[in-house]
Amino acid sequence: MKISFYVSLLVLATFTLPAMAEEPKKTSNTTISGVAEVEAGFSDGNSDISLATVEVGIDHSMGEKAEAHLLFLYQEGENDDNIAVDEATITLHPHKNISITAGRMYVPFGQFDSNMLSDPLTLELGESQEEALQFGLSSGHFSSSFYLFKDDADGSEKIDDYGLTVGYETDAFSTGASYITDVNDQSDSTHSAKGFSVHAKGTIGRATLIAEQLNVNKIANGKKPQATHLELGIDLGAERMLAFSLNKTKNANALDLPKNASGIAYSMPLYDNVGLTAEVMKTKAYDNSTDTTTTVQLSYEF
Repeated sequence: MKISFYVSLLVLATFTLPAMAEEPKKTSNTTISGVAEVEAGFSDGNSDISLATVEVGIDHSMGEKAEAHLLFLYQEGENDDNIAVDEATITLHPHKNISITAGRMYVPFGQFDSNMLSDPLTLELGESQEEALQFGLSSGHFSSSFYLFKDDADGSEKIDDYGLTVGYETDAFSTGASYITDVNDQSDSTHSAKGFSVHAKGTIGRATLIAEQLNVNKIANGKKPQATHLELGIDLGAERMLAFSLNKTKNANALDLPKNASGIAYSMPLYDNVGLTAEVMKTKAYDNSTDTTTTVQLSYEF
């Protein structure tokens, strides 16, 4: 049977099950948040000052049953330097521990935790933004989600792509796995770029270790790219953090990703809402050329 048939049954069942909690009071709440990041970068004799990121988020909730989320994003060099609608979702909570989210979102494939300024290479390979319909379920320390979306690049005119994720999380440890039928719109009419990711994060005392592995079944050139991210974060107290990261890729040269990248970063607050982060990152390309970049970022969050 078609996927749409199962989706219709799931939605119908969700909304017709008996309520698991009393109807909440109909109170509304609106929150506006944002961040501005200014960076100075130094690399192989070159230097620059840039407005790296601007985000403005608007969240509105109506009691505990429904909420809306909007995120407007400016990133240097993206979208011809225009402000884009990065996220726009409506979430319904028809029953306790159940959520239904629809709209533009980064689907839950991969975790991508990091204390560095630079994104981990797992994110560069696997982050997937889609217009999707997502169903979430949580119980205690466990959570899971299933989502549907349409890939415009694979030649299909149907909602025939999907993904699922499962996770376990406590205050000191978290782990999970996720699967998607099309990683970052890499599929086309001749192949399907399926992806699989596993991650874990554990904290002992002031030390936090992050590990993630992300594999893609096949991309357009027939390769099977992989990315690995390892990171150690040390909490120095007073909201100061020292982090060390190691990233490696395999078969990812066609995606303009480096072969490996390693770095160190230190972050600290200057004032309320104002933070300062410095990072040194060394990368090695598939042709064995190397580059070392030093970045200092001043951020303001509200």
